[in-house]
Amino acid sequence: MSTNPEAARAIEHHAHAIAAGACEALLKEHADIDSRFGSDAQLMWTDHLQQRLMELSAALAAGDPGMFTSRLAWSRSAMRARGLTTEDLDASLAAMRATLAQQITDEAGAAALNYIDQAMRLLDDASTGRLDPTLDAGIALDRLALQYVQTVVAGNVLPGIQLVLDAVKHGVSITDAYLRVLLPAQHEVGRLWHLNELSVSEEHLVSYTTQRLMAMLSSYAPRKPDNGFTAIAGSVAGNVHDIGIRAISYLLEIDGWRTIYLGSDVPKVELPNTIETFQADVLLLSVALTSQLSSTERTIKIIRDDCRQPVKILVGGNGLAERPDYWREMGADGYAADAETALKLAYQFASGSSEKEP
Repeated sequence: MSTNPEAARAIEHHAHAIAAGACEALLKEHADIDSRFGSDAQLMWTDHLQQRLMELSAALAAGDPGMFTSRLAWSRSAMRARGLTTEDLDASLAAMRATLAQQITDEAGAAALNYIDQAMRLLDDASTGRLDPTLDAGIALDRLALQYVQTVVAGNVLPGIQLVLDAVKHGVSITDAYLRVLLPAQHEVGRLWHLNELSVSEEHLVSYTTQRLMAMLSSYAPRKPDNGFTAIAGSVAGNVHDIGIRAISYLLEIDGWRTIYLGSDVPKVELPNTIETFQADVLLLSVALTSQLSSTERTIKIIRDDCRQPVKILVGGNGLAERPDYWREMGADGYAADAETALKLAYQFASGSSEKEP
C-alpha cells in the first residue's frame, strides 16, 4: 500500500484533540469503564488514545496498516494480562474512529478510517510473538541472564551484580556480558512487565541495576588503542529507553572509539551543533516505538539541512522492528536490528570498509 504522508501529518497534528474527544465519548457511552477506572479514567484513556493515534500516524506515513494492527495487538495483550477486558480496547477504538471521522473529514481522514477498519477486522489474528520467551535455561549465558534477573528482582542487587562480575572473572568476555547477558536480561524484563509478571518498580530496579553494572564493566574492560573515529549516540526525542544504545556506546568506547553519549530523549535541534562540535563520523539513534518514527524522520532532516559535518546516521530499536526497511525513507544511512549489527555497521560507515577488521 502506498504511503500517505498527508494523513499521517493530519493525525499527528490533531492527535491530542481527537484523543480528548474520543475519551469523553468513550466514558460517556460506557459508564462501566468510567466507574472501574475512577479518577484515573480521563487521564489514562486520553493518553492511551493519543498513543494509538501516533501509532496510526506512523503506519500511514509508512504505508503499512499492519504496523498499526500489530501495535494494537500488543496493547490488547498488555490489557488482558492486567485483567482488563479486550472489549475496553475495542470500545476505545470505536470512539477514536467516530471522533476522527467528525474532526478530519477529507481524504486524509478517509485513509485513517480505512486503517482503523482493517485493524479491527484483523486484530484477533495479529501476532504478539515478542511475548514468547527468548532465553533458554539450557544455554549457559541465557541461564546467567535469567539468574541475574531473578536475583535482582528479589531485591538482592549486589549479589546479582556479583553473578555477572564473577562470570567475567571466570572467562566470559565483557562483550558477551553486554550482548549475551545484560541486553537479553532486559528483553526478558520487558516481556515479563508486559505480561504483568513484573511491576513497574521491579522493572525499574533491574534497569537501573543494569545501567550500574554496564558502567562497572566498562571501567574493567581493557580499551583498544584509539582508532580515530567519533560516534555520537542517544535516543530520539520522546524515547526514554536508553539501555540498548548505552550498551552500544560503551562497547564502541572499549573498541577504541571516542563516544559522545547523549542519553535519552535527545532534542533534535541540538544534534547538528553537537555533530559539528565533535566532528562525528557516525550518529547512532535509538527508536523505541513506532510513534517516534516521525520525530526521527524530522531529526534526520534537520541534520541533513543544518549540519556542515558529513555524518553517517544509523538507526535502530524496536520502533523499526516491523518495518526494518523504513530507514531509507527516513533518510538514514542504515538500520541495525541488534547491538552486534550496530557495532559492525558503525565501523563500516566510519572506515568506508565493507567488512569489520578482525
